[in-house]
Amino acid sequence: MNVRSKRALRLAAVLLATAAALPAGAVTAPTMEFVVPTASSQPFQIVTGPGGALWFTELAGNKIGRVTAAGVITEFPVPTGGGQPTGIVAGPDGAFWFTEAGAGKIGRITTAGVVTEFPIPTASSQPFGITVGVDGALWFAEQGASKIGRITTAGVITEYATTTGNSAPKSITAGLDGALWFTESNANKIGRITTAGLISEFSNPNPAAQVAFITRGPNGNLVFTENQIDAIATIGLDGRFQSEVSFPTVTGGAGFIGIGPDAAVWLIEHNANKIARYGTGHNGPVLTEYDIPTGSSNVATVTAGPDGNLWFTEQATNKIGKLTPNASPTPLLAAVLPSSRSVTVGTTATAFATIINNGTAALTNCGITPLSDVPPGFVFQSTNPSTNAVTGTPNATVPLAAGASQSFYFGVATGAPFTPANVVFSFTCGGVDPVVPIAGLNTLLLSASATPVPDIISIAATPTNNGTLSINGTTGSAAFAVATTNVGASATAITATPVIAGGVTLPLSLTVCQTIPSTGACMSTPTPTVTMPITGGGTPTFGIFATASGAISNLPAVNRIAVQFTDASGAVRGSTSVAVQTQTSVAMQMP
Repeated sequence: MNVRSKRALRLAAVLLATAAALPAGAVTAPTMEFVVPTASSQPFQIVTGPGGALWFTELAGNKIGRVTAAGVITEFPVPTGGGQPTGIVAGPDGAFWFTEAGAGKIGRITTAGVVTEFPIPTASSQPFGITVGVDGALWFAEQGASKIGRITTAGVITEYATTTGNSAPKSITAGLDGALWFTESNANKIGRITTAGLISEFSNPNPAAQVAFITRGPNGNLVFTENQIDAIATIGLDGRFQSEVSFPTVTGGAGFIGIGPDAAVWLIEHNANKIARYGTGHNGPVLTEYDIPTGSSNVATVTAGPDGNLWFTEQATNKIGKLTPNASPTPLLAAVLPSSRSVTVGTTATAFATIINNGTAALTNCGITPLSDVPPGFVFQSTNPSTNAVTGTPNATVPLAAGASQSFYFGVATGAPFTPANVVFSFTCGGVDPVVPIAGLNTLLLSASATPVPDIISIAATPTNNGTLSINGTTGSAAFAVATTNVGASATAITATPVIAGGVTLPLSLTVCQTIPSTGACMSTPTPTVTMPITGGGTPTFGIFATASGAISNLPAVNRIAVQFTDASGAVRGSTSVAVQTQTSVAMQMP
């Protein structure tokens, strides 16, 4: 399905009006810490999961933890004693997959806390890092066996020995070339393995360094830490090492590296008790450090939270922390339309995006790179905003004048089934930081199914047509409209549900009704959900009603109402969102 339409462009303009109202980044706030209930559990890796919660491993506690955006922690024991759960990743099947370094197993835990374990064939394999491959399988590094492992969602394991013996592969990530890239800490090499098992190795040109952790950066290159020289370095998909930047703090202790809530690279400094942001400036990379409130915390890993904060683990102090970064200096804004797609495996999911240069200087090399794991068939191309016709050549970056905008068409290939997940993109230009991701505004909720499913393209329109729902007073009410088109298979039951986005808590009650398209009037009394059949090609419309019971700040990146359309299995097949705020001097906004 191709969503090139003038209607899409008009609605993109509404989303961009919202984006233009956003602050340059998150508001500075104190770091918060939450104590893990199990004493001395040594929380290690943390990742964001569905439902607005985060999940983490507990090395010594032998448990998997779950923490909400409000800091409420739940723990689930791992069946094998001494399992030492280490790495964890959200799987394509809606569950979480983790490594058990002590037990030599790969674990799987559902969001309900049900754990299944799969023994690795090689004894003393000591699995560590784990990631999702473009083939829909989980790939992991075996430190003790010097192998790279692959496990299907059915639990079938295959192992591949690294070319260099005793290389101790540690961290692994998916590259935009469809291969998996990993660190070999003993060999001081970066490895690459295709989904067919073909391995290549690239020796670090700095013999004094020791590669540690690796991630995919905002421009599609691989970024890794070097813990012997306290530096961060980059390698391209061609295997060429490109740059190396030293930490501001000497003997900081380079450790884990990942993508933060602002689409920048973040890393930890064990010895210095700091977290550092690896940003982009006109004069080159910029490293900004943040102190951890609790001393000697041995901060372990970081991840982007669903609430726009950076979440991290503290091994020594047994805490989960969250940090609100300083405002991003980027002049860029972006929006994606539609904000969700549900396609059949083998189909390319398409959408539109627009990048705005809100700064005073012209920029070059502007383009789009997916930060989330997607198949290697991703493509973007600039378009003529008046006609939606593609211009230029595929994957070619473009210049962007000060105050100007550029529209793009992009496609995400699908080669294996996966449950709905937010695909985060890096919208960037040379010499500046990427756009700050905002779920529902410049991300794409994407899923792929083995059989045809509903694909609900949904668009929200507020009374002021600026993407923000303004409620008059702290006890007032307001409403907005949602239009949909099912470009997928017919469904006997689709449920429309308005929710507070991002796992945050707001003083709001929400209801929905199906409306008469010609008048906007409700067909029945608004209720928390509405379920109805939607045929292929169907275009039902809805009204969403919000009543406040307290003040809601004007933070469009955080305070948002999402409308989700789920099928009978509970899978989200469409979504849209608006920002929400309370005001004291606006007219009532009821359509």
